[in-house]
Amino acid sequence: MASQFVQSLIDTAQDILAGGIATWRTEGLLAWPTLYLGLALWSSYVSSLVFYRLVLSPLAGIPGPKIAAITWWYEIYYDVWLGGQYFRKIDAMHKKYGPIVRINPDEVHFNDPDFIEPLFPGPGRKTDKSVLTGRRTGTPNSLAGTVDHDLHRKRRNTINGFFSSASIRRLEPIMRQEMGRLLQRMEDAGKEEKVLRFHFVLKAAACDIITQYAFGQSFHFLDEEDFASPYIEATDAFHFFNHAMCHFPIVGTLLALAPDWAIKTFIPGLTEMWNKKTMWIDEVEKIRSSPNPDRIKSTIFEGVLSSKLPDEAQLVVFAGQGTTAYTLSAAIYQLLANPEEFDKVKAELVAALPDPREIPSYSQVEQLRYFQAAIQETLRLHPGVVSRLPRVSPTEPIVYTNKRNGRTYVIPPGTATSMTTQIAHTNEEVFEDPLAFRPQRWIDNPRLDRAFIRFARGTRNCIGMNFARQELSIVLATIVRKYDRYRGQKGPTLELYDTVRERDIDVVRDMIIPFPAAGSDGLRLRVRN
Repeated sequence: MASQFVQSLIDTAQDILAGGIATWRTEGLLAWPTLYLGLALWSSYVSSLVFYRLVLSPLAGIPGPKIAAITWWYEIYYDVWLGGQYFRKIDAMHKKYGPIVRINPDEVHFNDPDFIEPLFPGPGRKTDKSVLTGRRTGTPNSLAGTVDHDLHRKRRNTINGFFSSASIRRLEPIMRQEMGRLLQRMEDAGKEEKVLRFHFVLKAAACDIITQYAFGQSFHFLDEEDFASPYIEATDAFHFFNHAMCHFPIVGTLLALAPDWAIKTFIPGLTEMWNKKTMWIDEVEKIRSSPNPDRIKSTIFEGVLSSKLPDEAQLVVFAGQGTTAYTLSAAIYQLLANPEEFDKVKAELVAALPDPREIPSYSQVEQLRYFQAAIQETLRLHPGVVSRLPRVSPTEPIVYTNKRNGRTYVIPPGTATSMTTQIAHTNEEVFEDPLAFRPQRWIDNPRLDRAFIRFARGTRNCIGMNFARQELSIVLATIVRKYDRYRGQKGPTLELYDTVRERDIDVVRDMIIPFPAAGSDGLRLRVRN
């Protein structure tokens, strides 16, 4: 009834305002009485909306700042105006209000490790995605942006096999080949003891791997003198539109429809990405129309030929390059910044891989206990995706009992509920000294994984999880096995160069993927041979 009342006010205000504007235009003068009435009705509508959201809404009793419950502009201020800062505000809300908070008029956020399973359920309960997910990524028609549960399951089933463990193992020769090129580029830099911006190096390697796997053809960024830095900077620039596309869909629509000349003229920072985007879409069309069935079967697009391929192609490339490269940068930093941890990982790799020139296979390193614990700890502290993970239960209510005060909340079907990886992974109730890099914690207490959501959970978990773990393992093992940390000795070494964790490694801005502080060069390493 309350929602019907509000809707009737909206309809009445719109009718009167439309009539007033029409009168103004036809009579050539300002119809003041009509305008005043329209403003009065509009004020009544706003007041009624505020009253509904604070008092009558099913979410009215959920803790949180009143301003967040009243308007989306609170979130817009932190994410669009301040640039990806709402995750910090949400964390502060939890510290003030507890494990359940209302973060905008239509969404409830949780920070409770014991409530992960109900929020990210298995196949026993339908789970939709929030429409905002597709908007925020700029790929509303992709697998990740698919809202409906049944449609998502259908589309996901067509490509599940492509990301299975067996399929990912067949990718290993491609990864190892790329590692050979990566080591050669590092050795070339080591001849002159160059300082490399490793963000570009790792992103180039990750992009070559994912494009070879996805399209059957690599971009060969590792072969470029500057590691394709203009393209990488362009993809980084694109992420600055994420929040604007989420809250103002017209932004995403204009970007999607913009011709190449418009992008190059008005947003030149995106030019290199747009050039590559056009190329990969053309490549997908060639794959679709290829008379050679083996070519289709060797790419991911065998399973998504009926989908919106530009969105799917963009998502695959972005997910496969930025997220992995960020976590790899963080892993290398953490090991070099914590010498004892580096030495433990190095010793384990040396024992498993006697030849330092050998590029490891996944089977050689996937069971190395401390090495894998270091990767897990990096994924906890530095997940490749930091944007919150909204889910919608379309048919069943979500019932949550706050253990602190015993109060029970019933969240109606159709409401967005979410968690944020960065917040969940630094929960002090689960992770002692949560900001410290301690791989040993995963060995001492394997059940910490109950609070681990880097790849999400349930039927909407990350389909590329196996791919990411294998790539992280092979790339990190390859680099750490060959290179030692620099202590003044001879031989292949790596040394951190003007890299500060809080500025260059930790997430400072949430642009779906983590971004460092403005002006940061990210991880920089001096390479010596």
